[in-house]
Amino acid sequence: MSDEPIRAAGGVVVADGPDGRPRILLIQDRYGIWTLPKGHLEPGEDEAAAAVREIREETGIAATLLRPIARSRYPVCKRNVWRDKEVAYFLARAPLSEPTPAADEGIAAARWLPPDEALALIAYSQVRDVVRAALSALAA
Repeated sequence: MSDEPIRAAGGVVVADGPDGRPRILLIQDRYGIWTLPKGHLEPGEDEAAAAVREIREETGIAATLLRPIARSRYPVCKRNVWRDKEVAYFLARAPLSEPTPAADEGIAAARWLPPDEALALIAYSQVRDVVRAALSALAA
């Protein structure tokens, strides 16, 4: 496994729902997995810029980053080579507007959900932990 991780960034995007309670923006990826919007850093791009760009590219939502919230690191296999992938997640805010899933990015769906529904849909435990950290930060 290479020492240098693949770097990515994304966000827990929160909006105020019509009832005043928070909504979390999730995407359904090309594998049918519900998760947070995220993607690889482009050359020369920092994590914050990548997070904003990826959220917009994958969902059409213009989010404002509030602060770094978590890091996740896990192994991935690409072209028969195992490497670590490190994702920097940010807590972000956006208006509650209709997301536009980017089919050309492999995004099958994008949806705003109440936190309990979002947590129930997210397949990966690390991603659920990131959302819980963001919700704790919002409540603080």
